[in-house]
Amino acid sequence: MSDTIRFDGQVVIVTGAARGIGREHALLLGARGATVVVNDVSQTHADRTVADIVAAGGTAVAHIASVANPVEAAELVNRTLEQHGRLDALLNNAGNGGPTGEIDTIDDEALHKIVDSHLLGSFYAARAAWPIMVAAGGGRIVFTSSGSSMGAAGMPVYSMAKAGLWGLTRALSVEGAPHNITVNAILPMGYTRAASLNPNEDTRQWMEHNFPPHLCSPAAALLCHPSAPCTGELISTGGGRVARVATVGVPGLDAGNELTIETVRERWADVVNMHDHKVLMMGRDDLTFYRGYS
Repeated sequence: MSDTIRFDGQVVIVTGAARGIGREHALLLGARGATVVVNDVSQTHADRTVADIVAAGGTAVAHIASVANPVEAAELVNRTLEQHGRLDALLNNAGNGGPTGEIDTIDDEALHKIVDSHLLGSFYAARAAWPIMVAAGGGRIVFTSSGSSMGAAGMPVYSMAKAGLWGLTRALSVEGAPHNITVNAILPMGYTRAASLNPNEDTRQWMEHNFPPHLCSPAAALLCHPSAPCTGELISTGGGRVARVATVGVPGLDAGNELTIETVRERWADVVNMHDHKVLMMGRDDLTFYRGYS
């Protein structure tokens, strides 16, 4: 058995922590000794999560705010620092809305509800936490993306918002490295209110039976710990499975100055050939495939 991972003395914000996966994150972190700031827009449900953590012997406080509002997101982070004197990890879980239908059926209200909460809300909270972690000499930020980022029918806005977190994760992992700030994203598979909106009935039933939300939390909690083993990674987790999702590049077609439309068409097999692929962790990694780069 390995040593038990503890968060004693650590302060962790979990956004969207009143229900679903966020609640499970908060409960696990509280059980392992963290002081958990339970953020949500629902006072009733946030208070219940706090009460359950405290009843189990942990420490937690509720902070009601919508991270989709930049002022409220900043207040959440700054109030945490004022009250607890530190901020060790930020676990961004909050998001409002899921599958909404095909692109030509989505109105602007639904568009902004999803993008503002899932993507911009995560950005606002991380932006507020960043200078605190830099000043402290380190910290951990975890974003909640989704396998839908890779494409899924009936949810283009949700997929877009969650895919945006990939870019944010990678960019901040590069910027955070000199400051000992690790930044990662989880792609959880847990049956929640959002998952219940999946338009595919077979998928909904499969998830309900096989993906309890609490099994998403061990990986998320580890990435919040000082011993987090990575940065810039996309980690899929659910149903007891934890696995890396990688972005890769390939040598592809290099015709130099002779490249034409016809050449691209005729040698498309070379463009998509996976031979000698490389995992790409930042934009500069793709430059290694170009002649003359060193």
